[in-house]
Amino acid sequence: MQTEHIDEDNENKRIESMFAAFLLLVKIGDIDGTRFTLNRSLLKSTIKHYLQDLRAMKTRYGIEGFAQSQKVAGLTAYAIMKFKPILPKNGSDETLFESEVNEVFAIFHGLCLCSEKEDGKIDLQSINNLSSKIEFYEWLSNFRYLLKFRNYTAESLSMVFDTMVHFTKSS
Repeated sequence: MQTEHIDEDNENKRIESMFAAFLLLVKIGDIDGTRFTLNRSLLKSTIKHYLQDLRAMKTRYGIEGFAQSQKVAGLTAYAIMKFKPILPKNGSDETLFESEVNEVFAIFHGLCLCSEKEDGKIDLQSINNLSSKIEFYEWLSNFRYLLKFRNYTAESLSMVFDTMVHFTKSS
């Protein structure tokens, strides 16, 4: 019974965080809100898959309580790439074939999770500081390439976010 309540809270938290990340990407112009939408049904599937992976990871590694933000970032990024919840509003628009909106969404959402403050709010200043570093754009380009063209696991994506978290703390 308590596990169901925790899952429901976690589901609601992820719906909020993914919706907020999508709206931020639209606001800053990284996603064209006139051409793309966040599909509610695919978002639900994304979150359900994430919750299943989270339970499995906690069982496998004996994690009690909350998982580290970078682990959550990797699991959600994997689920986003599996279900691709951002879709074109016009399905017949062939110019959107090469779009990387789901890759950008997966990465940005992960960065938001990794920069979350204790009060649950996103520290946009830390993301701005990170993105102002020269190395960031090479990292971002390589990460987008990985998500679009290479094989990976949820755990390997967690490691990418974990490395980023440690890199930002040491600089």
